[in-house]
Amino acid sequence: MQSIFKSNLESKKSYAVFNNIKTVKAHTLEKSTSDLLSYLSTPVVSETKDVNLFGPYRFGNEKTRANRNIEAVSALVFDIDDAQGKSFEEIIDLVKAFSGVIHTTWSHTATEPRYRVCLALTDEVEADNYSAVRENFLEFNSGLREIIDPACSDISRAYYVFSYPPKNAVFAKCCALLGSPINPRHYRTPTYTNYKELQPHAQPRVLSALLGGGFTEGSRNTNLAALVGGCIGRGETRQETLKTAIEWNQTLEPPLPYAEVMRTHDSIWKTHLQNHPEVINKQTKPKTLYKLIPAGTLLSTQPPAREWVIQDFLPSKIVSAVIAAGGTGKSFLAMHIAISVASGTSLLGRFTVKAPARVVFISGEDDATELQRRLHKAAKGLSAQARININENLHFIDLADSVELFTEKNIKGEVSETEVPSRLCEQIQSIIGDQIGLVIIDPIARFRGGEENLAVDTTRFVQSLQTIRDRLNTCVLTLHHVNKIAGQAGSQNNSRGSSAFIDGVRLVYQLNSLNEASSKNYGDPKTLPPLLSLQSVKSNYGKPIDPILLARRDDGSLELFDVIAKDHQQSDLLKEIELCALSKTQFKEIYGGVKKKFGLAEKALLEKLELLNREGFITIPNRGVMTVTESGKKLANS
Repeated sequence: MQSIFKSNLESKKSYAVFNNIKTVKAHTLEKSTSDLLSYLSTPVVSETKDVNLFGPYRFGNEKTRANRNIEAVSALVFDIDDAQGKSFEEIIDLVKAFSGVIHTTWSHTATEPRYRVCLALTDEVEADNYSAVRENFLEFNSGLREIIDPACSDISRAYYVFSYPPKNAVFAKCCALLGSPINPRHYRTPTYTNYKELQPHAQPRVLSALLGGGFTEGSRNTNLAALVGGCIGRGETRQETLKTAIEWNQTLEPPLPYAEVMRTHDSIWKTHLQNHPEVINKQTKPKTLYKLIPAGTLLSTQPPAREWVIQDFLPSKIVSAVIAAGGTGKSFLAMHIAISVASGTSLLGRFTVKAPARVVFISGEDDATELQRRLHKAAKGLSAQARININENLHFIDLADSVELFTEKNIKGEVSETEVPSRLCEQIQSIIGDQIGLVIIDPIARFRGGEENLAVDTTRFVQSLQTIRDRLNTCVLTLHHVNKIAGQAGSQNNSRGSSAFIDGVRLVYQLNSLNEASSKNYGDPKTLPPLLSLQSVKSNYGKPIDPILLARRDDGSLELFDVIAKDHQQSDLLKEIELCALSKTQFKEIYGGVKKKFGLAEKALLEKLELLNREGFITIPNRGVMTVTESGKKLANS
């Protein structure tokens, strides 16, 4: 890049120089771009305005200053007689990406500012293409276009060099621009060779040359910037320009990385908003008018039925959460939920989906490769149609190696929402449209700034999730960790960090691994798969579900575990009582103790025996041997 830039600076082009305004014939100078910048940056102090002039062009055989005698143009020059309140520094910002000079003119004063901008070209522009190149360049640099003098566009116009009278020396300013020379090929429209032909429909025709795409390495970024600028110029929204840029990028050979497209797109928009604060002002919400809704208005009609993403499990258009300890399986559960919604198949064979819907899974910990592994495992056994639906409806955003915070703390210590949620929504809408059924965010710890234990910081984060919900009109499901002291029983207090998170979301499930004692109710823990319990710990908009028992397969995926729980300890006690023929006291002395066969202390063992007696499974004589009843024998062998 450096060698290319240097060659552009050192390649010589022709310029015309006139002794004064009355000079008709010019003498020609061959100057490199660096020499031109030096020449135009050197001030001339003069009591009179009439100093040397230069013409940024090459004459043909006739060197008299007239449009018909110009063969090619070597630079683009613009006069600014009304900067519309912009300072010298703000004008520099408009053109700092280019190579050239900006300086005050001889008549410039503090109260009546006057400026001239001269921008170098990589190559000379043929006279026939000059108007189109100049017009197209201004179209894609609308901030500059708005403040230049449109009358100063004649191809043979000559310009005074940088000069000022002695009395105005304190006001004179000059800045050499150290960006890249303008490549006229990026702005040439071969079909239209003069300005008149471009009017009045210049903008669509100019863009048509870029919209065709197909550019190769070396011109992709510049054309992308011009494309976005042109789309902004014709009134497209940020979402629309992004969609256009993404689709256009696919025509390139090869396409630019998506992150680079986003950076360029955001940079052009940032500059546009800086130069056009009125755009931001238009987007500013007006003062809220709080409307009082009479109860009679609500009672006059029946409320609409609640909509569900997954019937009786996940309502539409809410912010919800699954909390669990690390490694429990919440990410796999989220994958099953995503597949269920995207494919239209039931979740865990129990909860139905009305119709397939688009799902976006935003992953902050697992990269695309790990997501691919889980997707294959979780989708195993699905029908061909279900897989087609998944292919069409399920999309992932891999942010595992990125820092994309939804909220962040400023230098004052205040936490506010960043632009990331809105950018994500723009990207999603531009690629897959507005009809989004579910957005999954895994885990929230990777996307939140501020302090996790502070209620105000947490509330701001929940509001950022609500931004995504509202912008996409969708349901947001987040994954979060439980605290260190969370027990087996599901509870809102088990969520890690401030309780403001649980307060802010509308639905919370807790996923727990069953310990060995709990697993015994379903069989021998040594032969059982790892068991998980899914419990509803908060449900604002529906009846809480009954706890669900899940089994984790060897590959990590989950399935419904539908074995009915029974008291295996009770069955084992009945078998032992029938076999050993002992009195209650003898049985207590032999088997009582937490480290013995049944894991029960003596008191707890006696209580268990009394319960079996009351339920009619055993008989306990005062001093005799305990016996097992017929119903007890059936229970023991069931």
